[in-house]
Amino acid sequence: MNNIDIYLDSFKNKKALVIFPHPDDESVMAGGLIQRLINKGFLVTVLSLTEGESGKIHINGRGRSVREIRSAEFAKAMAILRVTDWVMWNFEDGKMRVKQDWRKRLRSFIKQMNFGLVVSYDLSGVSGHPDHISLSSELLGLSKQNKFALLWVSFLGHMREVVVSKKVQVYLVEPEYELNLSFTESFRKWRASFSHKSQALQGFLRYPWWILVFVARREWYAIVIKSKRYKFIYPEFKI
Repeated sequence: MNNIDIYLDSFKNKKALVIFPHPDDESVMAGGLIQRLINKGFLVTVLSLTEGESGKIHINGRGRSVREIRSAEFAKAMAILRVTDWVMWNFEDGKMRVKQDWRKRLRSFIKQMNFGLVVSYDLSGVSGHPDHISLSSELLGLSKQNKFALLWVSFLGHMREVVVSKKVQVYLVEPEYELNLSFTESFRKWRASFSHKSQALQGFLRYPWWILVFVARREWYAIVIKSKRYKFIYPEFKI
């Protein structure tokens, strides 16, 4: 497995976009990479395309809307990861496969910003969520029209069994690069992830955050080959 630091050090254009459909995706999937990019001098933009308003809430909202709760959690996660350039768009959660408005805005945004690196889900969507897959497919197309390198999240070993839906495991891209997190990076990643308290991530990840700090200190990635044809499906998924 290749060390991702060597790959990151090769970039001349150090503008990076870390983009996911929902708040909490960014921290769980790429919280370590976000920190490493910042430490290496990249100008990192973190973008959530929706406000996660279709997600279930597992806390007392105290009269706040789902949008308000998840926006506040996203802001807290960004502060923990020391991200200064972050934004939430308000496209409809759960409708990205059928809606087209977000695609037009994203195309314009990427063209305008001239990123050197874009990080997101692969075509499995990890969970098989149609929003995840739709974003990945759109970014794959955009990568062929633009100069940015596209880096997909992947998993190995126990984390693959825990996180990746069995419905899409066969479509998960094989990782080429590994990121070994320092204790501080792991601490911040999992604190940021669990700052999305409304999502009750311990049920999904099977461990409390402080155990993950010690046992989940690696992330895996694959570079998209723009000339390659990748297979994917939209599995049955209840939103």
